[in-house]
Amino acid sequence: MDALLLTGPRQLIRATAPTPVAASGGQMLRVVVAGIGGSEYLSYLSPGMRTIPGVMGHSIAGLDDEGQRMLVFPLRGCEHCEYCAMGQLQLCDNWTLTGVQFDGGLATHCAVRNTQLVPMPDSLSWSQAVFVEPFANALNSWQRAAAQSTDSIAVIGAGSIGLGVVACAAQAGCEVICVAEPTVERQQAAHQLGATDSCVRLEQQYSVVFDTVGSPESRCWAIDHTRKGGRTVFLGFATPDMVLDMSEVIRHQKQLIGSFVYSREQFEQAITLAQCCPDDWVQYFGFDDLEAQLQRFSMGDFSCIKAAFRPE
Repeated sequence: MDALLLTGPRQLIRATAPTPVAASGGQMLRVVVAGIGGSEYLSYLSPGMRTIPGVMGHSIAGLDDEGQRMLVFPLRGCEHCEYCAMGQLQLCDNWTLTGVQFDGGLATHCAVRNTQLVPMPDSLSWSQAVFVEPFANALNSWQRAAAQSTDSIAVIGAGSIGLGVVACAAQAGCEVICVAEPTVERQQAAHQLGATDSCVRLEQQYSVVFDTVGSPESRCWAIDHTRKGGRTVFLGFATPDMVLDMSEVIRHQKQLIGSFVYSREQFEQAITLAQCCPDDWVQYFGFDDLEAQLQRFSMGDFSCIKAAFRPE
């Protein structure tokens, strides 16, 4: 099979390798599309915990052995601990993600367990399929925040996850949904999903602020623009570090909430939410031009609303 191998920082090469034999209880999914998001371009710059060499891509849709359209639920757990029993695989001490610890979707085929496959409804297009995984992240953060229709909402960053949070807020009937995003194209996409305002930097305070970027600056902005007694939700992974003034949090009784990945139920719920996205938001890249797009992301060019890999 053909695959894009990440072999080190800024080293993405096309390689031809024998198609692996799927393990018992699994199969080789023929990849049709794989979404590209912050996880991929940040790992392109610094692989971090990823297996090197390895194949990135955890937002995957393709065809199973019988030619049926399938999404891949990429998260795995040990299946024995208390968190796995609750369906919170991301809290398992031994969690893994297809496209991180195991080869993912930037290839013609991807080895998956049969239990990871989720049927795609006819109403979901291939382009919309690449929004399911990031929107599942958004759903988890929305539910962890326990946000209500009466809350004023701010979202820092209008990448795929940020757009998912906007969709959640609009679906809940929130009347104030502000998106802080420097890219005009992504601001416009947020408005299409229901944002009521957009800006480059937040100026007011809000009941719930979602930081989908994860830089020290964005995390500080998120806390600063959370109203007294409000909630700040952190989803972004741009850097692990920040300096936090805890006196601000304590005196103003602000709640800081972490949100990581999603449950199987949330992943399936995101299928309906993803159908809000127009197909023309997605730009496709193949084996020969995907790295150039990752380089554009790394230089701060986010005019592409959603990038996706397509082996064909």
